Amino acid sequence: MPAESTAISITLNQQTVETGNATLQQVLAEHGWQQGRFVVVVNDNIVPKASHSTFQLTAGDCIDVLSPISGG
Repeated sequence: MPAESTAISITLNQQTVETGNATLQQVLAEHGWQQGRFVVVVNDNIVPKASHSTFQLTAGDCIDVLSPISGG
């Protein structure tokens, strides 16, 4: 039986997007978040950068990508 990729709906920075059965790292790369300094929060939990490649997304996940802001 061949493996089929099923599209799931997730929210990325308040935008609903459809993606295949993917890891967090794959979705970030698809949307231009490959390099730079940023923090990723999935369902109100910070996901360490070391876990992005193994963090499996599921339908309904809410992902926020936040850039640090410097200031005084």
